[in-house]
Amino acid sequence: MAMQWGAAGDFPSVYEELMVPAFFAFYAEDLIARAGLRDGHRLLDVACGTGIVPRAAAATGVSLGRLTGLDMTAAMLAVAARVAGDTGAEWVEGDATAMPFEDGAFDVLTCQQGLQFFPDRDAGAREFRRVLAPGGRALVACWTVLADQEAHHAYMKAISQLEPDLAGIGGAPFAFGDEHALSATLEGAGFSSVEVVRVEHVARFTSASEFVRSFAEGSPLALALAGMPPERDAAMRAAALPALARFEDDTGLAAPMATHVAIASV
Repeated sequence: MAMQWGAAGDFPSVYEELMVPAFFAFYAEDLIARAGLRDGHRLLDVACGTGIVPRAAAATGVSLGRLTGLDMTAAMLAVAARVAGDTGAEWVEGDATAMPFEDGAFDVLTCQQGLQFFPDRDAGAREFRRVLAPGGRALVACWTVLADQEAHHAYMKAISQLEPDLAGIGGAPFAFGDEHALSATLEGAGFSSVEVVRVEHVARFTSASEFVRSFAEGSPLALALAGMPPERDAAMRAAALPALARFEDDTGLAAPMATHVAIASV
């Protein structure tokens, strides 16, 4: 079963509602804190989704020369534009492996949980390098392996027993969890130095049911599940709940997560 990021769907609104506050906001703030933004910097966020990284950049108060989010999913960009507030960001629909920007157009490039989905990661990394000006930096985050994301691992194991075809889609975000492969990809694209750090966080959801909804309706799984008969969808969600019970506490569900962040210099 294939995943089509550019396909129309309702999942971006649920992604913004549940996944952004649970963990994407934390990781976006961490990414921007590492970026060393200065007044006048031109920032490009690749695979921007609903725009949490540009929003985090705007929240620093740094007077950026340009703030741009690129994504290939129009529905993601529509949500980004709606929730952006007064960030002054521009939202561009386009392919990250052939970006519609001139050489050296940006000083800082971020990509939070996007590179692992690229059909050609090497081409994407070369584009990162191409659009950065001399002295620029790229900050690229990719989840570590699925086993590190304990709640998601338990969730995928449970639903895959009923719907084996979903295993590939559910595991896709964690398909580039080798820090050495991430570093080698960026070095091969011409970056002069690459440092990779591991960043851990405990995502919080109000319940196991909310966790299940976040992935069933707010991730690429939603595109795959759109044509599933309601009774199969309901059975799959119900099967996941017992597997998630050990992550629940008095305040909801705690889901340990970990990502690699590569900081690459031009």
